[in-house]
Formats: sequence, structure tokens, C-alpha cells
Amino acid sequence: MSEDKQPENQHPYNNWRAVTESDFVTLFIKTWFAFVSTLRELYPQSRPYYEASGDSPFIQKYKKEFADKIFFLCPLTPDVEMSLHSTYKEGLRIISEKYPRFLVEDFYHINNSYSNKVEVEYHSVGGYSGKLVLKIQCISDEILKVVLSCSDKVFLEKVSEKPVLIDIKIDYQEILNRFIEKLEQTHQAVYERELIESFYGELFQIIKDELTDSLIQKRDSLPTKGFSKVKQVYDIMQSVCYQILESMKKSCLDSENSSKHKILAQMPIADFLQSYGELSSFDKQNAYLWFVGFVYRLRNALFHEIIDPLDSSWQFVFKNAYLVLKHIVDANITYLNTVALLLKIASLIYEKDFIDAPPPDIPIKSDDGTIFSYNGVELKYYNQTGAKVHIDSTITCQEKAYHVECNVKWDETLKQHKVKNVQISELDQPSKQQKEVTVS
Repeated sequence: MSEDKQPENQHPYNNWRAVTESDFVTLFIKTWFAFVSTLRELYPQSRPYYEASGDSPFIQKYKKEFADKIFFLCPLTPDVEMSLHSTYKEGLRIISEKYPRFLVEDFYHINNSYSNKVEVEYHSVGGYSGKLVLKIQCISDEILKVVLSCSDKVFLEKVSEKPVLIDIKIDYQEILNRFIEKLEQTHQAVYERELIESFYGELFQIIKDELTDSLIQKRDSLPTKGFSKVKQVYDIMQSVCYQILESMKKSCLDSENSSKHKILAQMPIADFLQSYGELSSFDKQNAYLWFVGFVYRLRNALFHEIIDPLDSSWQFVFKNAYLVLKHIVDANITYLNTVALLLKIASLIYEKDFIDAPPPDIPIKSDDGTIFSYNGVELKYYNQTGAKVHIDSTITCQEKAYHVECNVKWDETLKQHKVKNVQISELDQPSKQQKEVTVS
């Protein structure tokens, strides 16, 4: 084949572009190791290198402390937010299309502590009136319990019923499994809210059918003669249950409600892609936390070789994931470097403070050979409000030793500092051994 008749898409620039894009996979891997190395520094006491069995314990601890310790150092700039949204959007598409079994775990959250109770008063002919209570709650990772109870004693006595009329259990995992199986068969991408809407639609229809069947069965089991008005109560209960279930369904689908009021919620927040440029500070934190969890999935996908690094869809995901992860790594490094500096200069501030304005308890003079030794220098906190380092030291002055504990505090700019909460006690014997500064 002559050079002027190259096959379609075989131009050199296409090949160079493919190589460039695939290189983001390599950059992601390198940045992942940089991320893990910062976690090892942040939590050195969690597990030493030679006992390490995975990164998950470090990541879980990092996610718990992210909002207070790291978030203020990595603001969600427009460029980073765009990369984060791109990672989410393409990740959602490719996971639902190729690996739907991971869809719920990666993009949706099951709230095992969900509980909702609605009470409605009703009135019926024949003097029947009371309160109907419908309660729905998750009792396990798979089971939803639905309880319908009634406070109408006249009705309960008439039909020989207990206050709890219906107590049923629904396996909501079966609904999710059916959805996943359908995706595996069709290989179609799911839209952002499609899973949630499908899940709640089927779930509440199942609950409605179960309650309806139970109420009809109870109604039809009664004799015809003398029970016509009682049977009307069952019809009213059925209508009330429909209203309650519809209200609960709308509440679960309402994007304004937090995930604790829902059985299944989207991560990081409902309608995440539609919220571009309008995220609250709390939502931005959740977006980062979702990313840290999802990026661990990407790490596993690479290390277990289940993806094609030259696939353009995966290249797009890893390119954007790399850009966000690098932003987080930079924040982690800033935090670690700042902490190291705070620990280093805390003792200098402390010594200068005591020499310039010594407390009356210790006869310090600038030229009398006073010795400061340290039992421990520990960071208490460093966040958007400022920082605090606790110092435990021994001051040897004029052949006497004093045990001194204090805090060095900084404001939010880390420019203004003070030595506070000083506690001094005279020791019986002077300290003869100077200890090294310990960092924790």
C-alpha cells in the first residue's frame, strides 16, 4: 500500500494522540502511588509497610478526616470540578455498560438505617374512626420491613384483630439484582437517575401490591351479613395506604432531601451532574469523598488488568481522574509539609517566648545557659481555624529543673501565634538527659 493511501484513522497524528491519551493511565498510576505514600505519612501508626495488606484501611481513615483536615486545602476550582464531573459521567456510563455489578456500590448508596413512619386519621360510617400508621424501615442489608397498624379499638374488636394489622418483609436487593441483570444482558448505559427512579417505582409497587392483597384477604374473609360497614373500613385503609406510599415515594425521589431520608440515594449527591457550578461546600466535600472511593475502584481495575488501557473511554476516565487525584495529592503534601514546619518552629517560638518574657516561676536569663529539652512535641490540630501544637518539655535553669507543658496556637492565617495554657512544676532533680523531639 502506498503512503498516500493509508487506512482510515491510521494517520500519525491519530497514533500520537492515542499514545498521549494512554499516557494518562501511566500518570494516574504514578499519582496513585504518590497518593498512597501521603496516606502512609498521614497515618504512620495505622500499619507499618511490612505488615501492609492493602490500601483500604488508610483510605477509610482518610475519608473520615478529609472534611476537617484536607478539604480546606483543595478548593474545588472550575477546572477540577469539570474533571470530577467528567470522571463521574463517563465512569457511570462505562461501569453500567461493561461492569454493572459494581454500579450500586460505586455510584449509589444503600441507607441501612432508613426508617419512615406516617400516621393518618380516618373516619368511616358505623362509628369507625382511628389512626392508621404505616412504618417502613430497613432491618438488614437486604430486607425492608413494612408494618401497618391501627388504633381503632372498636374496629379491632369487631374483626378480632390486633393493633398490628400487617407485618411483611420485602427483599429490596432482589429489585437491584434484577436491574443489574437487565443491564448485563443489554449492555446499555444507565442515565443518572434512572436506577433510582426504577428502584423506587418497583419497590413501592411491590409494597402496594402486598398491602392490597393482605387487606383484600382480610376483608373477604369476613361474613357477608352484618359486616358491610366493616368491609368499607378495609377499603378506606387501602386508599390511605396508597396515599402514604405515594408520599413516601415522592420524598425518596426529592433531590432536596438528604440521603438519610432515602433507602437508595445517588452518590455523591442527587442530580450531581446537573449541579455543576452550583455545589454547596458540603456537596463539594461529598463529591471529593465519592471520588476517593471510586478512584480506589480504578486502581483495582488497573492492577487486576480488567480494562484495556487503549480503550478511548477508559483513557478519558483516567485522564480526568488523574487531574483530580493530583489536586488532592498536592493538598496532602501541603498539609504534611505545613505540619512538619509547625512542629519544627513550635519549640523555637516557645523558647523565644520564655527567654523574652520569662514567667516568675522560672528565673530564666538570656545569658545563664538555660537548657530546653523536649519530652514531646505533638500536633493537636491543623485545619481552617488554625493550628495548635502541644509541647511537653524540661527547662534546666540555675541548677534546677522545671517541667513545663504548654500549647503554641496559630490563627487561620498561620501568621499570628501565641503560647497558651502554660503549666509549670519544679522537679526534684535536674534533667540530665536531653530527649529528641517526637512527632506524632
